[in-house]
Amino acid sequence: MTFTRRTTLQWLATATALSLANRGAAAAAAPQATGAPPPFKVVDWPASIAPMPATKGYGRDPDLTAPKVPWPLTLTKPQRATVDMLGDMILPADAASPGAGTLGVGAFIDEWISAPYPQQQADRAKVIAGLTWLDAQSRVLHGDAFTAATAAQRATLLDVLTVEVPSPAMAQPVAFMDRLRNLFVLGFYSLPEGKADMGYIGDQPTEGPYPGPTPEAQAHFATLLASLKLSMPSSSRA
Repeated sequence: MTFTRRTTLQWLATATALSLANRGAAAAAAPQATGAPPPFKVVDWPASIAPMPATKGYGRDPDLTAPKVPWPLTLTKPQRATVDMLGDMILPADAASPGAGTLGVGAFIDEWISAPYPQQQADRAKVIAGLTWLDAQSRVLHGDAFTAATAAQRATLLDVLTVEVPSPAMAQPVAFMDRLRNLFVLGFYSLPEGKADMGYIGDQPTEGPYPGPTPEAQAHFATLLASLKLSMPSSSRA
């Protein structure tokens, strides 16, 4: 599926408001590295990646009749093909929707890592280095890029990137895949197809007398208020 840049920018803005956007980054920041090594020699993690092209920055876009794209996209055509292929492997097609790659979530990831904000730039470094590593590892093992490998060869590589406890040599590749998988989940479940897949129905009217928030919701709210040194309004207490 092809999205316009305007659509992917709106998609990006929506996704950044979700708690999942930050949770994955934190989880991938400190991978454990004490597991068994994979059954092959691991190539070195790239020492550096190409810097972002210089841009004029970003800001308000008041002319809605002539919208401008604030920054260039990062992924090359081969990198985007790899990301789309990985999307269909991580979130494959089922009865509810096409795979994440076919659905176009790669456009969201490209927009995400191209944005100039700190978290997105940290993700850019991890994703670009990871894609470079993946191709290098595939060439050593199979003599060609990851997208040219057989389905079985690609699946084997993906398996060693999804271990719970990586070996020291695999810590960065596994952290890359953890973050890429999180971005696919974030992008996929921001789409109508993803929301339908998890049964999200949005705001719905409650028929009859409103029962009020559950005790669990009130306790959660009270904890948040306490963290802000505030107290629960008396009218809200059970």
